[in-house]
Amino acid sequence: MKKLILGIILAVTVSAPAYAKYITPLNGPGVEITRVFIHQNGGISLYISGEVQNLDECTSASRVYIPETVTGKDAMLSVALTAKSSGKKIGIHGSGCSTTPFWGGTIDVPIVNNLWMF
Repeated sequence: MKKLILGIILAVTVSAPAYAKYITPLNGPGVEITRVFIHQNGGISLYISGEVQNLDECTSASRVYIPETVTGKDAMLSVALTAKSSGKKIGIHGSGCSTTPFWGGTIDVPIVNNLWMF
């Protein structure tokens, strides 16, 4: 339980660039994680269901990407897996879009900087 709480705190407090934006509203209702995909490079794609704010105008917002280089990536993955297995929703904060070559490199999705569970 201590690790879960620590993971949530780390995921929420990971510093984000000043230009980062809320992909979901801070106070909810959040989105459901429908699939988790771990990439060969260590990055993580979360398939999500629910209303998002696509302020960076990425070509798709049905999934989001946590780059392998993001501080707190492991804590975010822990929170995401906990939310998925318990049926809870998550909130997402991020900046920019990322294209993943695995899916043909034609669709870009929001990049996650911070993630929290409701």
